[in-house]
Amino acid sequence: MSIMHSWLLSIAGVVVVGVLVDLLLTDSHMSKFIRAIYGFFILFVIVSPIPNLIRGGVNLSNLDPDDELMGHINAQSLVAAQHRLDRAMNTAGFSHVLTTILPVLGNVSFQIDRVFVTGGGIDNRARIIQIVTATLNVDEGRIIYA
Repeated sequence: MSIMHSWLLSIAGVVVVGVLVDLLLTDSHMSKFIRAIYGFFILFVIVSPIPNLIRGGVNLSNLDPDDELMGHINAQSLVAAQHRLDRAMNTAGFSHVLTTILPVLGNVSFQIDRVFVTGGGIDNRARIIQIVTATLNVDEGRIIYA
């Protein structure tokens, strides 16, 4: 478990305990005092990692995003790239052309491995490849035209 994950869990745990204690307290002078102490405790939990960060005791490389988050971000990037390409093809009058973008799998950041293009005809090949390279910023060698 990463440091960031542990810290967020401790904040959530303290808040949940505080809500439960608040539900059990009646409205009295003592409950206001307990709420004030509890507020200071929450503040302490939130700022407790700061001294370690200042002293350099925390390795920031452990704060890398997890694979599930990066997979979600890459999937959204793929959908956005496909949408941009489809819109560029429709704008250029090639609405009948089918394109499929294949990403590089296992990368932290989104990268395009191949782009498959079908249905454009041999006469429009150069123009369609130009649209794909300009829209997605990929090399012509990554485009497979069928």
